[in-house]
Amino acid sequence: MATSVQWARPLDERTTRHAVEYATGAARYALKRGEASIAVRIARQLVMAQPGDMAHRDLLAEGVAARDAASDFIARHAGSTDPDTMNGLAASHLALGDIIAASQLWLALARSDPSRTDAFVSFAWCMARAGNDEIATQIAARLGDTTHAKVAALRMMLALSAGKDEEALAEAQRAQHLADAFAWLPHGAVFASTGVVNAASLRLGGRLEDLAAVMHLYPIGQAIQDGRNDDAIAGADQVLASIPDDRWAALFKVMALVAKDDKIGAAKAQAALVSSSGVRLDMLDRLIALLSDMSAHRLVVDFGSLVRERIADNAVLQSTIGHSAAHVGDFDLFEEMKAALHPLEDRIAGSSMSPFVVMSLTDDPAVHKLAAIQRADRMGGPSAPPSLPSIRPPAPGERLRIGYFSNDFHNHATMKLIVETLEATDRSRFEVFAYSYDASPDNPDRERARAAVEHFRDIVALSDEEFTELVREDGVHVLVDLKGYTRGSRLAALKHRPAPIQVNWLGYPGTYGFAETDYIIADPFIIPPSAESDHSEAVVRLPDCYQPNNRMREVVETPTREMVGLPETGFVFASFNQVYKINAPVFGAWMDILKGVPGSVLWLLIKDDATADRLKARTEAHGVDPSRIVAAPTLSNEMHLARYGLVDLALDTFPVGSHTTASDAIWMGAPLLALAGRSFISRVSGSIVTAAGVPHLVATDLDEYVAKAIALGNDPGTAAAMREDLLRRRDTMPLFDPARFAEHLGRAYEGMVEIWRRGEKPHAFDVPSVDVKPKLSVEVA
Repeated sequence: MATSVQWARPLDERTTRHAVEYATGAARYALKRGEASIAVRIARQLVMAQPGDMAHRDLLAEGVAARDAASDFIARHAGSTDPDTMNGLAASHLALGDIIAASQLWLALARSDPSRTDAFVSFAWCMARAGNDEIATQIAARLGDTTHAKVAALRMMLALSAGKDEEALAEAQRAQHLADAFAWLPHGAVFASTGVVNAASLRLGGRLEDLAAVMHLYPIGQAIQDGRNDDAIAGADQVLASIPDDRWAALFKVMALVAKDDKIGAAKAQAALVSSSGVRLDMLDRLIALLSDMSAHRLVVDFGSLVRERIADNAVLQSTIGHSAAHVGDFDLFEEMKAALHPLEDRIAGSSMSPFVVMSLTDDPAVHKLAAIQRADRMGGPSAPPSLPSIRPPAPGERLRIGYFSNDFHNHATMKLIVETLEATDRSRFEVFAYSYDASPDNPDRERARAAVEHFRDIVALSDEEFTELVREDGVHVLVDLKGYTRGSRLAALKHRPAPIQVNWLGYPGTYGFAETDYIIADPFIIPPSAESDHSEAVVRLPDCYQPNNRMREVVETPTREMVGLPETGFVFASFNQVYKINAPVFGAWMDILKGVPGSVLWLLIKDDATADRLKARTEAHGVDPSRIVAAPTLSNEMHLARYGLVDLALDTFPVGSHTTASDAIWMGAPLLALAGRSFISRVSGSIVTAAGVPHLVATDLDEYVAKAIALGNDPGTAAAMREDLLRRRDTMPLFDPARFAEHLGRAYEGMVEIWRRGEKPHAFDVPSVDVKPKLSVEVA
């Protein structure tokens, strides 16, 4: 039986008067903030409550006029890339109540011009309004001291959301002297959260749009947050009894029913919500896409649970929800979305499904190529075929100009892998450019990258067309993209053909699927000749491994088992891959391994308690003691590497396998059992262990994988001997020789240029292995 909650209270004449004052002020403040749709809704309520009051009608007319002006502005300027016009478009979308469209525009504006603090603030405000406190908090922390009430309101909203009511009220009180303070500061929300609804809270209007919202909706939302779902449902029903069209109460009810796992009740409530004239579930669809782009996977799963029944024909959203489910260890929802996408080839056709997400759904490289082609066709680019750069091939002996294009010139795995190779590049043969569109503050990793190249170009503020012109002015012969179809990429810029030779390498483990990318760099293990047709690019195979690695790594002392929560004895299997790489088949194989090795444990990188609980529950369902799953938190890189000293055998994932995780393990002497499939992304781990001289640690199916793991788990002496061997040979391994790698990579570029010089179309070739740098360029067959 749910606890009885007083969700509403009779309104006497005095309280009604204050309510009207509050609502009128809230509407005017909404207009001042540019949120005309809120002002219109409140004014309509006032007109309905007091139809004879002309002031209410004037207020409504003012709101409607502002809303119509916003619609006209969007109709006239949609698609503009002028910064001031984009700002106006964002404000117009906010006026119409479309927070997601507004936030996307302000985010794009902030990325294009990092000096526009106003765009960052407006984006953070939208994120807080949409419930993404994590992103809003990160931005608020970077803003520092400010004299704008909007920032104070943002911080107050975040404090309120975190349950820090006194801190929120203090923030409001400190900012009361600022201009337009009452337009932004949600005093009423603070008083309501503490159960005090009085004259002061009613007069000091703000974020919540009317008295009903203060008195009814906040307790419902708080009940959901507290897990009191029956209370929330009862409260929502009481609100809906008196205000049948209150879409927010209806949405809260659906969320509470979903949280209760009442699928029948949720379906009925959701049907009522969908039929409501005022609901904007299309906005939730767009919110899912935006939250996924920001890695807010828990929120994607929560919102996806609300709309998944009505997106049966939306392959993009189904795949996005499934991918986020994988990130939080919800294998069941992932498998549900995967099944809904069957047959995958048909669902990909005609859609813009993320090629990276598709990689987690299948190991079929032909399907990966199809997804890339479909996404590339919808990616944008020049309206007409691009003109080719006028630059001529360099003469033999002339330095080649190589450009690297990325937004990962900071503390990122790609930069940690490549930086020593950049430093080892032969400056007598290569002039190196870096084109960075990373808007984050300067940091040591970026400074190191800047020092490793001759020319570091910050192109955050440049359009794709302007970037193309810059690359051509620099005379770059070979442009290497390090991002592919990953978050934040500007891959469409390659469609403008900035350079005569354009290369796909390292940042994305698969084909790009469009003609303007000439080459993909791989190795004989990852893309053997028989697999070349699965890639739109010509394949260049480096000897050893396609992945560069650094030698200069900081590592702290290996911790004790007790310090990291491991038992005193027992074989330690580990996978420090991100959770999204784990799926039901792989997890089932791990459970079979634990059953086959008594006393062993599985050490997993788990970032939050909810995911840990979910994985441990699944462990128990497999008949394995959940205490045999040990959670490893996120640590600094030097501490993360140190804990590999306690790992007896690292375990691969599939089809998205271990990449940097694999080379980290090998560097620290931990043998890695690789599971290689057919696709690029599933073969990197096999390439790494083969280059490390332990090809017998490559399995080609789950049965072989389980058998090898159990055999090693029951033979700890052999595993220990492997560790000693890896550590003994580490400093002489080609896998960890940046100078050798830089020579091979340079020869790959020289081979590409030689083909161009001969007037031939790009075609596959292998780079021969060398131990020293010869003076002659590589010969291409």
